[in-house]
Amino acid sequence: MPTLQEHIAALQHEFESRPEGLLRHVQRVLVEALDLAAAYDLDPDRVALATWGHDLFRAYPPAEQLRMAIEAGLPIEAADRADPVLLHGPIAAVTLRERFCIDDDEVLAAVRDHTLGSPEMPMIAKVILLADKFEKRKRERTPVMKAIRRLARTDLDLALLCWADWKWVEERAHGWQSHPAHWRARLRWVAEHHAEIGLPGREPLSSG
Repeated sequence: MPTLQEHIAALQHEFESRPEGLLRHVQRVLVEALDLAAAYDLDPDRVALATWGHDLFRAYPPAEQLRMAIEAGLPIEAADRADPVLLHGPIAAVTLRERFCIDDDEVLAAVRDHTLGSPEMPMIAKVILLADKFEKRKRERTPVMKAIRRLARTDLDLALLCWADWKWVEERAHGWQSHPAHWRARLRWVAEHHAEIGLPGREPLSSG
């Protein structure tokens, strides 16, 4: 059975055939992900493995991503057919399990869900999603990501919700549809963080 370091090396080797810009993105994500791993006492090798796996198929043409997803038997929403790049995480997760023999469910979840999120996410998955969204190039382009990055150092869940709120505003402003998978995740995050606010007021105890 390959070690974590051997798995990481195998994925790094794969990036020799990927665009240089994508490699640089993954390296920037790795900086952020390892910083969060240290803050939350996560295994840096598992975090690095998920980071190297998350965008393995990001640069593939949309038609190829859709074909691969169909062949892998992945569930495909209408939103995925309209924008097949959304499938690159799930495709990578299947490939890591079947081709690279990676069986760490939390690492695979991090790879699968890093684009849209999921109602149930292990810590590694939260770290990879957020690191992917606020790596240096992206936060320079979208300044609000700087605030989300600061928040992530103390509260990953609230940082996820803030990112989802930002995404919701962007979608409404541009007339874009929310992907059903992301919307299910956002509803869960909203419910978890705002449950107390939404509770009805208590009736005073009767004195009789």
